[in-house]
Amino acid sequence: MNRRSRTWGLEISIEPVAGGIVLAPKGRIGSVTAPAFADALNAVLAGPGRVIIDLTDVDYVSGPAVRTLQQSAATDRGRTIVCGLQEAVGITLELGDALDGVLVMKDRAAALASLIMGNQRFKD
Repeated sequence: MNRRSRTWGLEISIEPVAGGIVLAPKGRIGSVTAPAFADALNAVLAGPGRVIIDLTDVDYVSGPAVRTLQQSAATDRGRTIVCGLQEAVGITLELGDALDGVLVMKDRAAALASLIMGNQRFKD
C-alpha cells in the first residue's frame, strides 16, 4: 500500500436502524475521498427515514467534505443527525456552515435516542 492511499483512506459503513440509517465513515474526508463520501451520503438520503452521520472515526475534513454536507443539509428537510464530532472536525464544519439545518449530537447513542424520540413524536 502506498503512503497516499494509507493516509487518505476512507471506509464507509452503512447500518440500517429503526427509523433510519447510520452512515459511519472512518478515516479522512479530503479531496481524494470526498467523492466516495458524497456518493454514500446521497444514496442513504435518497431512501426513507432519517440519517445519522457518525463522524467519530473521522479526524480530518476539507472543503469538499464541507460542501457535501452543506448540499445535503440544504436538501434533506431536517432528516440528518450528525454525531461524534472530534474538535477539529467540528470547528471546520461550523466555520463552513455545514451544520446548519442538521441536528448535532454528542455521540451515536444520543443520536439513536434522538432518532427514536423524533420518530415517536412524528407518529403522534
